[in-house]
Amino acid sequence: MKNRNFVSSFLIVFFYFFNSNLWAEPEIFTNKLGMRFILIPAGSFIMGSPESEEGRQWNETQHKVVISKSFYLGETEVTQGQWEKLVGFNPSSFADLGKNYPVDTVSWNQCIEFIRVLNEWEKTDKYRLPTEAEWEYACRAESITAFAEGPSTTFACNKPEPAILEMAWYCYNSGAQNPPGDFKPHPVKTKSPNKWGLYDMHGNVQEWVQDACEWRDPFSRNIGAITDTYQDNIVDPLCKTGSHRIFRGGAWHQSSKYQRSAYRGYYKPVAKRNSLGFRIVRMP
Repeated sequence: MKNRNFVSSFLIVFFYFFNSNLWAEPEIFTNKLGMRFILIPAGSFIMGSPESEEGRQWNETQHKVVISKSFYLGETEVTQGQWEKLVGFNPSSFADLGKNYPVDTVSWNQCIEFIRVLNEWEKTDKYRLPTEAEWEYACRAESITAFAEGPSTTFACNKPEPAILEMAWYCYNSGAQNPPGDFKPHPVKTKSPNKWGLYDMHGNVQEWVQDACEWRDPFSRNIGAITDTYQDNIVDPLCKTGSHRIFRGGAWHQSSKYQRSAYRGYYKPVAKRNSLGFRIVRMP
C-alpha cells in the first residue's frame, strides 16, 4: 500500500511539473536597465492592409505570416533615460523634456550599436531590433482593422480619430489641436496600451525595425519600402537586401494615416529625425 501511494504521489508531482505554467516563460521580463518586455506569443496573422482601407499604400499587399517563436518586445519605446544610462549621452532633439520621453534623432546604425552595447553589458546575445513582421504582429495584437482598436475615419489633424485618440500621440493631440500648443512627443506609457500591453505602437515616435529594403521599383514608377518578404505563408520573414532600412509606426506630428498598423516607411540607415526612435526585442 505504501509503495502504491508513493507511486501515485510521484505521478501527480510529475504531471504538475510538466503540465503547469511552472516552466513557461514569464509574461513580463525586466532587464538591468529597468526596461520591461512583454512576452509576445508565437502565431500567425494577416500582414498588410485590404484594398478597402483608407490611406492604404501600394506596398501593403495582404499575406499570411507565421511567427514561429515567441519573443519579448519592449513595453515602450526606448527612453532617453535608458539610452543615456547605457551609453552616457543623450542624442535627442528633445533632450530637455525628461528621461521618460522616447529617445529620438537616432539612426538605425546607432540603434544597432546601442543593442550591441546592451548585449555586451548583460553578457548575452538575446537583444535585437524587431523584424518588420514581428512589429506589425505585435502592433495588431490580433486586430484586423487599420488600428489595434478600430478602423480609420479621418486623416485630419483638426478632428479626432476615435480608434487611436486614447492610445496614440499624433498630430491632433500632441500640439496641433486639442488644445494647440507645443508640438512635441510625450512621455512613454501615458496613453492606453494595446490588447497585449504594448504602449505607443501607434504614434509618439516612428520606430526602426531590422529589415532592409529598396525604395524604388525598377519595373514601375512606384516608390516605397520594397522587400522580398510579402509572400503568402512566409515563416519569420526578414529582408536583408537593400540600401535603406524600414521604420514602422507614425509620429507625434503626423496624421492618423501614418499611424495605421500596416503603414511602412523607410530611411537610409544613417538618417536621423526628431520623430524617429525604436524599441527592442529580447529573445527568451
